Amino acid sequence: MLNRVLLLIVVLFLSACDLGDSDSGAMVEPTLPGTNVPASFAGTYTGTLDVTAEALGVSESDSFDITITVTDDAMVRFEGDDPDEVFVVGLANDGSFAGNLQIQEDDCSGSLATTGQVDGTTASGEVTGSGQCRVSGISVDVTLNGSFSATR
Repeated sequence: MLNRVLLLIVVLFLSACDLGDSDSGAMVEPTLPGTNVPASFAGTYTGTLDVTAEALGVSESDSFDITITVTDDAMVRFEGDDPDEVFVVGLANDGSFAGNLQIQEDDCSGSLATTGQVDGTTASGEVTGSGQCRVSGISVDVTLNGSFSATR
């Protein structure tokens, strides 16, 4: 039963509807879009996000399909398997990116930090996060760690 609760918490974290980049409570310095990003970086990358959530001393791991789109105007767009799962960050001239996702769901709140690199062939990086969820009236601290890798 606890594994199901942890998986639910991960899904809530990853399928947040209130998405956006914010400096309030940010865990990484957000990347501003570069002005001289190589055109070869633009394109669509598909791959997997592997995450492990931990709460109450119990860990649960899962994988999710992701699509990462790098636009001509130096933005990196992450998409999950639901139309509401969209997260956008700036892409620096060297292909690096970083951003924060503030989450405010019905019973969960927290922050996710994403850092990564695009090279024209692959997009990869890490996701870390922390927050709290209320489960059956009890406040539970949750941490999230993961990595993603996608290819064109």
